[in-house]
Amino acid sequence: MIGVDDARAWIVGLGARLGAKGFVVAAEGNLSIRLDDQVLITPTGKHKDMLRPEDLVLVPISVEGDHGGLAPSSDLAIHRFIYAARSDVSSIIHAHLPVAMALTLAGVAPDPSSLPETALFLPRLPVVPYATAGSMGLAMSVAAALSDLGPSGDEALPNACLLERHGAIAVGDDLDIAFDRLELAELLCRVHRDAILLRAAIGGVGS
Repeated sequence: MIGVDDARAWIVGLGARLGAKGFVVAAEGNLSIRLDDQVLITPTGKHKDMLRPEDLVLVPISVEGDHGGLAPSSDLAIHRFIYAARSDVSSIIHAHLPVAMALTLAGVAPDPSSLPETALFLPRLPVVPYATAGSMGLAMSVAAALSDLGPSGDEALPNACLLERHGAIAVGDDLDIAFDRLELAELLCRVHRDAILLRAAIGGVGS
């Protein structure tokens, strides 16, 4: 298992990548790594692309407890619920992906099967209905979406989901895998947006 110091460095590096990609602004977004019976998570109120290793907060994975230092992310419940529901998940990233938010605001749910990359690596991308950020209701809905085996009961578990008006969440065996899935989700959303705009433009020519 990864040590806490390496985990801190990994989260700091991924936070910088989120900022470079334009996936986070101000103090939004959160990242975490499961460390046995604890979770190392980003703090609330801090820019995720300007974190220092000592800013990260180590909390119990399943119960409230004294963590000292900075306050953990206001979305801590989401991380705890996902880890409880998915024993295979070791890392979680949540970011307010701009195009993902725009599509869900417009009521559009992009189809992962429409692109070869997402069909292969992100075949299921559920949309979680809007709920107040930081609420237990949102945490429960996200965990349920990511542990849903589909109508047949034997489909692959989703490894990312869109949150209505609130970006996306991706999970993985490690942070790099979760980040790749987050990127793919935003790519899918960008392509769907562009296709919608092109259809509208082409349909309007000569009309």
